[in-house]
Amino acid sequence: MASRRSVLIGLGSLVAGGGALLGTGAFTTVTAERTVNVETAGDASAFLGLTPADRDGSGGNEYVDSPGDGTIEITLVNNDDTDGNASGLNQNAKTVFRNLVTITNNGTQDVETLNLEFITGGDLTESELDSVFDFTVSPSGNGNNGSQSTIDNGDDVISDSYYSDNSPLSAGESINFGISINLLDSGVSDLPADGSYTLQITAETANTNN
Repeated sequence: MASRRSVLIGLGSLVAGGGALLGTGAFTTVTAERTVNVETAGDASAFLGLTPADRDGSGGNEYVDSPGDGTIEITLVNNDDTDGNASGLNQNAKTVFRNLVTITNNGTQDVETLNLEFITGGDLTESELDSVFDFTVSPSGNGNNGSQSTIDNGDDVISDSYYSDNSPLSAGESINFGISINLLDSGVSDLPADGSYTLQITAETANTNN
């Protein structure tokens, strides 16, 4: 069984709440649907915690904020934008935002598979989502200059050896992820500023009874 956390991502920003929605049930059987309008307990208290990543080694993260109302907010703006659309993303270019969010295993069981996948988005087809969106991953604490791996949309971070040598994400361990948006050679040259994109994070453990 899987624990799934879904977030609705606006092209300009993401607001992620919903820690309390995971309740006290089994880590491997809980499902939470989260949208930009949800305001509940902070993500750091959930079984699969989401917090702003430490991008510069000193706690700084110019793209992700914790406003103190139980949410995290991600604003994806390309500060070097010279030919961008209303979202701040460069058209006909590949824009990479590394180390945006830290995922922490706050449960008691090892996470053996961890999938990051954009499952819906504006008018994009499934194949277009796979072509446009990738992820960067690295162990938490490496800062923005640490070792980075790039994974395809929907791939398993752990068992595909992107995060480590197939070692599970143990209780208390964390991993950072960022988002890569390919508008260069994906067949999609720009995205609407008012588009919404759903990112699903799926974690699985071996033990389905605890």
